[in-house]
Amino acid sequence: MSKNQPKAGSAAAPDGEVKARVLIDCDLGKCNEVVLVDAALAETMGDLIDTDPAAVAYAESIAKE
Repeated sequence: MSKNQPKAGSAAAPDGEVKARVLIDCDLGKCNEVVLVDAALAETMGDLIDTDPAAVAYAESIAKE
């Protein structure tokens, strides 16, 4: 993934991608940002991102503040 990874919006993720909450600052983004990640790649990034819908919803809610 590159630093230019597009950030997830409120629209549904494209096929093959999932929304994920970034857990720590890394190449995907800063902590608590929501990004789109390839679903297969997301499965290998356990400690960097959280794809649980509740985690994504929380990150989206605090981004609006």
